[in-house]
Amino acid sequence: MLYNNSKIDLKVDFQDKQLFSRSCNLKINGKSIKTPLLWLGYPVGYPPKPWEYFPMETVMVNAHDFINKPSLYEEVCKKGIHEFLGFEGLIMMDSGGFIFQKKEKIDIEPSSIIEFYEKSKPDIGVILDHPFSPEKSNSDNQKRWEKTLRNTDLMIKNNGKIALMPVLHGYSLKELKNACDQIKRINENPMLVGLGSLVPLLFNMKGSNRFKNPRNFVIEATRLVRKEFPNSLLHTFGVGSTKTMHLMYSLGVDSLDSSGWRLKAAYGNIQLPGVSDRNPTSRNNGRSSLTEKEKKILEQCECPTCKNKSLEEKIKSLDGPFPPRALHNAWVYVQERESFIESLNEGKSKEFTEKRLRGFFSKSYDYLINIKESKTLDRW
Repeated sequence: MLYNNSKIDLKVDFQDKQLFSRSCNLKINGKSIKTPLLWLGYPVGYPPKPWEYFPMETVMVNAHDFINKPSLYEEVCKKGIHEFLGFEGLIMMDSGGFIFQKKEKIDIEPSSIIEFYEKSKPDIGVILDHPFSPEKSNSDNQKRWEKTLRNTDLMIKNNGKIALMPVLHGYSLKELKNACDQIKRINENPMLVGLGSLVPLLFNMKGSNRFKNPRNFVIEATRLVRKEFPNSLLHTFGVGSTKTMHLMYSLGVDSLDSSGWRLKAAYGNIQLPGVSDRNPTSRNNGRSSLTEKEKKILEQCECPTCKNKSLEEKIKSLDGPFPPRALHNAWVYVQERESFIESLNEGKSKEFTEKRLRGFFSKSYDYLINIKESKTLDRW
């Protein structure tokens, strides 16, 4: 399919029989990549740049980092975002909508965003959306959706060069189904579709108690959008943690993003395969530190921070300045995505996902399996 001047093609190569997962071949701007994808969110100008230390295929940046900084804006428009970052893989540029999650208004016009996309040349540009908040009333969230819809219509009609991703929001299945129908009226068969406003629900954040079971709603909402757009690359925003990525991939999501690799490191936490946040050493701050079993996992780590170090040296590096810890976390995130793909290829996705979601997301996994195995839930 020709998406304005950007060539996009998405072909489903494999549909998982155990879960809802799938593997696709995405071709965009002459680049080819296998899904499911994980885009590490990178705040421009801050170390580390993980792709300078190990191979990466995808990075997400934010237009908000450039728009109000004239010198930076001019530089990236002159060079293009790929040369500016020194990154040859796929780059998705978010509009900055999530930054305004708790604001009443966005101080930038969609026309300015589309102009910047066309000058900076990311592979994918996200529509300027107004994410929902579970703390807001239904009417307030509906006003945000109406603004998002207007932006979607304007940006798609005025786009000439960039592959744009419309973003859906809805806090009921009826609301979300209606949003899908409205997007289809603007673009009947979008090759890219995003689903936002899920992070507060997955992690039981403030306001999520308005839902009987917020995580079950996330599962139902994701399956609904997957069904409505079976031929689109489905991206869910902000839910690419080392735990949630496996839940979302299992629901048929093709693409995720996360800045968790940096946020966890900022709090002093490291990530390990199949393990929640850990402090490298005991700090008496209420957060768990490494157990002896987890130290054995860390001993095997070959990330740029840990490679060729003893366990004691690894712990010392990870307990020190922010950049080495963030780099370690980025490596683990990327490796977890690769581990999921490996389990998919080997026909072991169900076993692998159950192991990864044990604990905090055990009930979510059980709900997913019930939907997959039930013959009475024909809506799926």
